[in-house]
Amino acid sequence: MLSCRHGGAEMSAGLTGAQSDAARASGPIVVLAGAGTGKTRTLVAGFVDRIMRRGMRPNRILAVTFTNKAAAEMKSRIVEALGSGVAPQWVGTFHAHGRRQLRTDPDIAGLRQGFDVCDAEDSQKIVRRLLEKACAAGVFEVEDSEVFRRRVKSITARIAMLKEELILPDVAAAATEGLIASRKLADPDDIMAWRDAAAVYPAYQALLREANMADFADLLLWPTITMLRDETYRRDWAARFDAVLADEFQDVNRLQFLWLKALSRDHGELFCVGDDAQSIYGWRGANVRIIRNFLKEFPTGRMIALEENFRSTGHILSAANAVIAKDPNRLKKELHTAAGDGKPIEIVSWSGSAEEAKGIAAEIGRRALEGVPYSDIAILYRFNFLSRLVEEELLRSKIPYELVNDTAFWQRAVVKDALALLRLSCCPDERQSDEAFRRVVNQPARGIGAKSLARLEQLADDEAVSLFRAAEIWAGSASGKTPVRLQAFLSFIRTMESRAEASENSLSARIRTLLEDSGYADMHRAAGEDGRAALENLHELLELAQEFADAQDLFDHASLGSASHGEDTFGRVKLMTIHGAKGLEFGHVFLIGWEDTVFPSRNNSDPDEERRLAYVALTRGRRQVSISWCAFRNGRPADQNCFVDELPEAARHEGWLREVGHNRRFSSGRRSSAAEQNAALGF
Repeated sequence: MLSCRHGGAEMSAGLTGAQSDAARASGPIVVLAGAGTGKTRTLVAGFVDRIMRRGMRPNRILAVTFTNKAAAEMKSRIVEALGSGVAPQWVGTFHAHGRRQLRTDPDIAGLRQGFDVCDAEDSQKIVRRLLEKACAAGVFEVEDSEVFRRRVKSITARIAMLKEELILPDVAAAATEGLIASRKLADPDDIMAWRDAAAVYPAYQALLREANMADFADLLLWPTITMLRDETYRRDWAARFDAVLADEFQDVNRLQFLWLKALSRDHGELFCVGDDAQSIYGWRGANVRIIRNFLKEFPTGRMIALEENFRSTGHILSAANAVIAKDPNRLKKELHTAAGDGKPIEIVSWSGSAEEAKGIAAEIGRRALEGVPYSDIAILYRFNFLSRLVEEELLRSKIPYELVNDTAFWQRAVVKDALALLRLSCCPDERQSDEAFRRVVNQPARGIGAKSLARLEQLADDEAVSLFRAAEIWAGSASGKTPVRLQAFLSFIRTMESRAEASENSLSARIRTLLEDSGYADMHRAAGEDGRAALENLHELLELAQEFADAQDLFDHASLGSASHGEDTFGRVKLMTIHGAKGLEFGHVFLIGWEDTVFPSRNNSDPDEERRLAYVALTRGRRQVSISWCAFRNGRPADQNCFVDELPEAARHEGWLREVGHNRRFSSGRRSSAAEQNAALGF
């Protein structure tokens, strides 16, 4: 590990020449860090160099990445390198830094102090309510509930994209028409979704401001817009830093880049680390052209390539290099290793997906018997649907596995319900608590259905009060079981509000009381086995809440999607998409579904991004990579995909290397064509 505790003499310990050169470079720098070349080590070394050799103060260096996990790892390594006496204050995610900036100056977004940060699900709920009102007014139509759900999701995503392009609500309509023309969009559904997003955007933003809320995109949008418009404001923030460091630079969008540029413009110390060959998030706004055009944007800058790989064997790197070489716009680099060739890539063909699943489960079982830990094995795929049969076979074979998905702890419904109760007990009279009220007013059931809620919505609008206060007004004058049950809930929340003001309990104890006395916990207990997971999640939340002094800190932490403290999955085979595997590595990697009907995806308008996905998939493996494809999947014949065809002959082997004949479905010599295989199988 990098060591700097004894001064500059040891600063470069453990670094290669290229890593040290990059870490010590000045001015605008982009480090082209190929897979497994020590990206994080180099970034940390750059941070430490600026303190130890160049005399910058730790609290005047801003370092940014995309996930809380990556930020925590970066901060941990910096503290380890510099010593526990140094605490970097500006190491975090884009959203965390933007939130910190907006909390300092909320008025630039038309917000008040103490605003809430809404996550993607909350944003979708706001869009859904707007569309429901439009439907009721006869200005918006959908065919069925599923179409409506998809429309809500697509409009919400496009509003975020408009913000990432720095397009504000008042110009959204005109800007969207320009976007449609410049991108030469032809799909009528796509065009309609963009126009719907432009139409909904102003009302959506107005509701956010009224509720004193900011969505994720707002956290960077308003600071960046203000820095571009107000030079005094920009200089005030830029003057707080002597250097800006950015991780995963290949994944930044235009908004993030302009934010980085505004903060680093005066001193010119912008240190970026990334790899254009691993840019695989174009669908969520990442713009690979930004890293590729870095030297055009900064003519005095430098690009330093890291090409020595410390992760994979020579055959794996040879295969990855061959695949990415076909990307005509890539930045040139060639990965190499001193670790030797290792084992060639196994290309295993099957007649169908059921055989594929059985064969892979059997091979994992054999490797486990040979001493390979389950935790060192991963099965990666382009789409989630490919995992189902493999899961079933792993279950039958009693092989422990973890299905890694995108649902983080803070996104689980039961956790969001608990936080909604807490939010409601903090400020029930504020409109920013309306979403929390909607979420929990009928959990457990109190007779507040869609019609009752609509009545309360109307009353809240008429009286210009929160939904909670509207419910108090209505319950105080109405009769029947529903008002009585509702009044009990409202009175309980009022009691909890007064206790919070008196600071009688810890945050964890307060949440526990909310869950127990509201009936929410009993609702899940009554569900028996089905409610066990919910109760376990609630217990976990109570444990986590002990780490926070006040509710606002907990809300912020949850909204920014902090790392999950989920169940221990040590000793399990990992199943995940290629996208989900980025940044990870495993000794043994199985890549399934590499046939031409599945991968590259025909739904991706950027075929080069699919190629980069293949590169990322191959470079997840340290010692052995196995590619699997089927001659027949989901009722369609197929052939192996173009990426398999491009692998060098010396780096590939047809079938399992162990030469177990009954697991080979086709000849170990020349690969049969799909037509020959179909004929042999009777198709």
